[in-house]
Amino acid sequence: MLTPKLIHENLHEHHTQVLQLFKQNPWLIPVTTALHIVPVAIGVHGFWKSRALSKQLKIEREKTKQLALQQVDKVQTTMADHHCQMPALHHLMMKLHSQH
Repeated sequence: MLTPKLIHENLHEHHTQVLQLFKQNPWLIPVTTALHIVPVAIGVHGFWKSRALSKQLKIEREKTKQLALQQVDKVQTTMADHHCQMPALHHLMMKLHSQH
């Protein structure tokens, strides 16, 4: 395992080499910067796209819930109408008993 002093010396040597490389080839600076920016830009774009799709999915789920509730209301209304038109079994039995 490297000691902190050796790690520091290795990092210093590496930084010195990179600085010399950039002094010899200054065109590498924008290229290196672009290579570091591209993955960040892709990540940010993916994050915002995912967020927009998540919001759209929530909206669609809410629309589906609203449609389901409307269908339930229609069914309940229809059942209530039929219930009012047809006498209940209890009422029919009461009429039969009252006639005898």
